[in-house]
Amino acid sequence: MKIAHVIATFPPYHGGMGYICYHNSRVLAERGHHVTVFTLDHGRLTYENDPDSFRIIRLQSPLYYGDAGIVPQLMARLRTFDITHLHYPFFGGAEYVYLGSLIKGLKYFLTYHMDVYGNTFLKKAVIRFYEPLFLRRIVQGASGICAPGVSYLKTTKAAAFIPWQQHTNVSYGGVETNRFYPRPKDQALIKRHGLEGKVIILFVGNLIPFKGLHLLIEAVERITDLGVALLVVGGGYHEPEYRALVENKKLHERVIFAGPQSPEGLLPEYYNIADFLVLPSTHSESFGLVILEAMASGKPVIVSSLPGPSQLIDHGQDGFIFRRGDVDDLTRKITTLVNSEEIRHRMGEAARRKIEKLYSWQKIGAQLEAAYLKIKNQRA
Repeated sequence: MKIAHVIATFPPYHGGMGYICYHNSRVLAERGHHVTVFTLDHGRLTYENDPDSFRIIRLQSPLYYGDAGIVPQLMARLRTFDITHLHYPFFGGAEYVYLGSLIKGLKYFLTYHMDVYGNTFLKKAVIRFYEPLFLRRIVQGASGICAPGVSYLKTTKAAAFIPWQQHTNVSYGGVETNRFYPRPKDQALIKRHGLEGKVIILFVGNLIPFKGLHLLIEAVERITDLGVALLVVGGGYHEPEYRALVENKKLHERVIFAGPQSPEGLLPEYYNIADFLVLPSTHSESFGLVILEAMASGKPVIVSSLPGPSQLIDHGQDGFIFRRGDVDDLTRKITTLVNSEEIRHRMGEAARRKIEKLYSWQKIGAQLEAAYLKIKNQRA
């Protein structure tokens, strides 16, 4: 099949949506399909490491806003494909996938990654205008739908519009178990950050408010044991604010910023020098690939009670779930893991076993292939 993936952001841009699209495309190409990814050319990245197994077309836009951009040329480019896989949200691109289905009869499969809320007055105003016009139409126009999980999907803005018979059993996210796996700690990397002898709490993600890093910093402040440190891997628009918060709390020796790291680079090593991962998201977290990466590395994970992240954890077996936004509860869960190497080891082993059993990109590729063929045959 000729398969088009349409997504707003794509590697080397760091983010869960892009990496899911990358692995979907990679595995489908390995299965013999001709895959093309259509994404925005944000003009601030270099692309010399693009893969050879599938094609990437980065579209110029006459109007960019954040990670969005209007790409009217997209509809014409999709005409020669057997199936289009739309990764939502993509403001400025999703509308043309929908219009292509309406005008040209071009069928599409939809992955609904997450709701969008906006963190500025202007973004919130754009979303309030946009969603009544397009969200229902885009969701209902899809010939197949998958998401981070049914429990999450039922909590989204799209839930009221979803024709549930279109929902598929395609799994959402996976992990490269040959890249993320338990290994000896890199002592040089530990020394680089001055973390010798510390119990290392890890945060991995874009430094944006809904990830809840401020809650984690507050929890670390409440833990008086100076042998506990927080290692922050990631970057983003709000990094200066988080650094200022750490300075104001006089935690600069216990909260270390390591910057963004890629899966192809040092990111796997950062998981392995850590003792456990915390993802304290406050809202909008639909899944959490970093959870799977940490678990594949043999690390327990603490997550908030949001439907997306919490569905990945068996509480008390491979990690803990704390009440969303509750710093007291988060601090208690962190303290339990800090105080017991035995619990960390037991949970880490359980986490790795779960990953090996359930979260293979190859399995997800086969599921996508079957979903696409069903749509293609219905059209024929």
